[in-house]
Amino acid sequence: MRVAVIGAGPAGISASLALVARSVHVTMLDEQPSAGGQIYRNLANVSAEQAQRLGSDYVIGKSLLKQLEQAIDNKILTSVSRASVWSVTEEKEVSWSIDGRSYCQKFDAIILATGSIERAMPIDGWTNPGVITVGAAQILIKTARYSPPSSVLVGSGPLFYLVACQMLEMGNPPKALLETQNNTDLLKAFIHLRPNLTSLLYLAKGLVMLAKLRFAGVKRIKAVRDVRIKSKGNAHIIEFSKVGTKRQIEAETVLLHAGVHPNIQITQALGLKHDWSQENHCFEPRTDKFGRTSLKNIFVAGDGIKILGADAAKISGKCAALALLADNGFLNAKADLSRPYRLHQKYVQIRKFLDVLYAPKDWYSCPTNNIVICRCEEVTAGKIREAVKIGCLGPNQLKAYSRCGMGNCQGRYCGNIVINLISEMVGQTPEETGYFRIRSPIKPVSLAEVANLETII
Repeated sequence: MRVAVIGAGPAGISASLALVARSVHVTMLDEQPSAGGQIYRNLANVSAEQAQRLGSDYVIGKSLLKQLEQAIDNKILTSVSRASVWSVTEEKEVSWSIDGRSYCQKFDAIILATGSIERAMPIDGWTNPGVITVGAAQILIKTARYSPPSSVLVGSGPLFYLVACQMLEMGNPPKALLETQNNTDLLKAFIHLRPNLTSLLYLAKGLVMLAKLRFAGVKRIKAVRDVRIKSKGNAHIIEFSKVGTKRQIEAETVLLHAGVHPNIQITQALGLKHDWSQENHCFEPRTDKFGRTSLKNIFVAGDGIKILGADAAKISGKCAALALLADNGFLNAKADLSRPYRLHQKYVQIRKFLDVLYAPKDWYSCPTNNIVICRCEEVTAGKIREAVKIGCLGPNQLKAYSRCGMGNCQGRYCGNIVINLISEMVGQTPEETGYFRIRSPIKPVSLAEVANLETII
C-alpha cells in the first residue's frame, strides 16, 4: 500500500511514523526545504543553543525529526521537500512541482496535513512595505535568525505572545503590543474554561510568557481598535483608539496577527463538505473524529481540520493513520482507537476559551470601503460592496464582478473577509454565502510544467 502524506508538520510527521511502523510505504510532500512545519521550522539546521532560545515547544520537535530521519534511512519513507502540491484528485492522484519540474503519482490513500493559514487583518496601511504578519516575523527568526528591531505588534492570540517572547530572546524585544482583546472578551471566555491538566498547562505557559514580557518592560496596550498605519520609508506611525481616545506610536516594523484558521484549499478542491465554525469564524472540513472524510481513504489531520495546536496535531495525525490502517486491514477492524482520541479531546476545551478570548473584531473583519481586501488583484472592500449592491450574492460570482480571489493565492487570504462582507450586506449566514469554488491548479504552475508532467509508477 502506498500512502501520500501532504504536509510535514507535527500532524504529517506523526501520521507518517505511525504508518511506517506497520511497514506501509509513505511519500511525504512538503513545500519547505526541511520537515517540521511552522512550529518546528528549520529545527534540523539550528544549534541546540539557538533552538533553546526559541522555547521548549520548539526543542521538543528534535525527537520527532530524529524518528523521521530513521524512517527515511530505512527506505520505507520518502520525504520530498520543496514540493508545491497543485492537484489532488478523488482518484488519489497527486501532482506537484519542484524547481520547475512537475510530477504525478497515484496513491492508495492520502492524509492531508496542510496545517493552518494566518488570518488576514485588512486595515488602513496593511499593504505598506515594512508591515508584515507575526507569522512572517517568526519565519525570519527561525530561518534567518533575524528579529525586526523596534517592532510594534498589533492583534492577539497565542502565537502573538509566543513570537513577542521569541523576539525578546533574540535580543530585539517588541517596542509595544497593541492588543485587540478587551475585558468583555475575557469574561465571555471564562464561561468556556473547564480546568483540566491540559488546560492548566496551557494557561501556565501563557502566564509565563506574559510575565517575561512584563519583566522585560514591553508595553502592553489592550482593547485597541480602528488601527491605521501611516508609513514613510522605514518609519511607521500606528494610530489607534482606546476607549474612544485617539493615540499613536512609532515603529520601524509593524507585525499584524488576527489568529489562524485551517488551510482548506485542497479539501475544497476535492469537493468535501465544510462547516462554518462559529468559534473560530472560518470554514472547517467535515470529518469524523479520526479524520475520515466522505471520500474513501482520504483523511485530514491536525490544524487542517480544527486549530488545536502542535501537541493536538501530533495526536490527530496518529489517529488518522491508525484509522487508515484499520480501514485497510493492517490493524484489527475492532482495534481500540479511543485512547488517542480521548487524548486529542483534552485540547478542545482550552481552545474554546482561546477562540472566544481572541475572536476576530468587526472593525477589521468587515473593514471600510477604502481598504484593499484582495492583495493579488487590488480589490477594495468598496468594490466588493458595490458588486453585492448590483446583484452579486456569493464569492464565486464576485470573481466575475471584480477578479477578487483569482490571484496567486486563490482566495486563501481574502476568502474569509469576502464571506464576512457579503454575509453582512445580504443578511445571510456564512454557510449560506459559501466559499470560493477551488479548482486545480491549487498553486501557481506554468504551462510548461503541466505539459511536461512526469508520471511516477
